[in-house]
Amino acid sequence: MKTPVVIRKDYVIYLELFDNLLWFHTDIFKWSAEIKKKYRLDLAKLEDLVDMPLLAVVDVTNKKLTKFAESFGWVVKGQMVLNNGNKALIYASQA
Repeated sequence: MKTPVVIRKDYVIYLELFDNLLWFHTDIFKWSAEIKKKYRLDLAKLEDLVDMPLLAVVDVTNKKLTKFAESFGWVVKGQMVLNNGNKALIYASQA
């Protein structure tokens, strides 16, 4: 189950423990350079508090989300096939 761990008016960050791995999700409601700065601080704090890498699944057709993950220094650790048949990359934080 996704559990909200950072709740802001412009975004919510969730963690989900599945198969002994921590999966990362975000809902973004508004985005700007200032919001990105706050998001980066929240994400850094979260990564500091969690002693294992956070993982995120990104559909390879979603170039915007791929760029987003890489802009935060996340790296590709694997790949998988989604239910719709698309290939997805598994990104991991640097924790």
